Amino acid sequence: MLAAGASSRFGSAKQLAVVDGKALIEHVQIVLLESTADEVIVVLGCNHTEIEKHILPEVTAINNENWEEGIGSSIRLAVQSAFSADATHLLLLVCDQPYVSTCLIDRILSTSKFEESKIIACRYGDTFGVPALFPRECFASLNELKGDKGAKSVIKASQQVEFVEFPEGLIDIDFQADLKASSP
Repeated sequence: MLAAGASSRFGSAKQLAVVDGKALIEHVQIVLLESTADEVIVVLGCNHTEIEKHILPEVTAINNENWEEGIGSSIRLAVQSAFSADATHLLLLVCDQPYVSTCLIDRILSTSKFEESKIIACRYGDTFGVPALFPRECFASLNELKGDKGAKSVIKASQQVEFVEFPEGLIDIDFQADLKASSP
């Protein structure tokens, strides 16, 4: 899970924003822990000391000291962690999508069992993106990301993509006003 940003548009650490009684960072950890995912790692950065207090014991937190560079630096840390664990796939997601569910994560993971060499990405509205599962063959491309260039560019460049519908993925938390609009 990528959670290193400064949340400048939000005005405070949006990872700690409460939706439906839980901080966003806690919600996504619980979703992942209840899913069939093998390991859960959170990449922190800005406000890491405050956010670390909300990391569950079963989850590994990595501090991205270069978080100011942009999301690319967090993705590179996630890739390095996946390489170290000799992982066959890497699931990337962010903590500001309040409708991410265990069912969605398991649907992505089960789709990859039939499409092992494909990227499994979510489609919402007329766009697509994370949560997305990347096979090991994509790790090198993900590891080259710089600045604010995220995983969407790798998905866009691939001819091997399977999409999972996630219409609620259009809803994310960028501003304080989004909290009211996203309450289930």
